[in-house]
Amino acid sequence: MGSKIIIAFLTFVLVSCGTIGNRSQNVETNSPAEIEAKKIAAKEKMDAGYLPGRIIYSEEADDCEYTIQLKEGERDFYYVDPINLDENFHTDGQTIWVKYAGLNRMNRCEKAAPVSIIEIENRDE
Repeated sequence: MGSKIIIAFLTFVLVSCGTIGNRSQNVETNSPAEIEAKKIAAKEKMDAGYLPGRIIYSEEADDCEYTIQLKEGERDFYYVDPINLDENFHTDGQTIWVKYAGLNRMNRCEKAAPVSIIEIENRDE
């Protein structure tokens, strides 16, 4: 009886170790070639006038419901308020490529300047 318990325990330990080992092998990794291809694609988008951004959703009072967060420098961000954001882009945290034009009108919220989207596309990140 005792040997069956020991065998069952050792089997459990071996199966557990095998499962942990398999998990680490299933982690998605990017090869250097894939990383370089993404850098080239991003440079081409920026050369074409697109900016990388992220859709931000807010439920706070007096805040814009959807804004686009854009990077300014290494650490700072600024926000724009797209007045014509397509419903396909109403997902908080969604990464995008965007071209926009500033608008000469009153802000709808304090943190973001109103803009009109010229072009917008999903961005893989």
